[in-house]
Amino acid sequence: MSDKGQQGRKRRADVQRNRAAPLKEAQRHFLKEGVGASLEAVAKEAGVGPATLYRHFPTREALLAAVLQTRSEELVARRRRLRGSVMPPRRCGSGCGR
Repeated sequence: MSDKGQQGRKRRADVQRNRAAPLKEAQRHFLKEGVGASLEAVAKEAGVGPATLYRHFPTREALLAAVLQTRSEELVARRRRLRGSVMPPRRCGSGCGR
């Protein structure tokens, strides 16, 4: 996700942490317990209060959407890194593969 807020300004570091930590914990809780996992437990494990969690993610659906978006961005970045590190296949001369 972007480090910029709604007005296009860079978010303060504490605001970024207060959003990132619940995302990480929500992903862990959703994987372990399903999307019905306790949001209060997510907030507690993330080290934020429920009000902070709900300030960033007003509904369970908003939190789930943010988790899925973050995971999608991570997978795309990983795919790019892997594509950049894979050597193209070598062309064989005569007798290759025998």
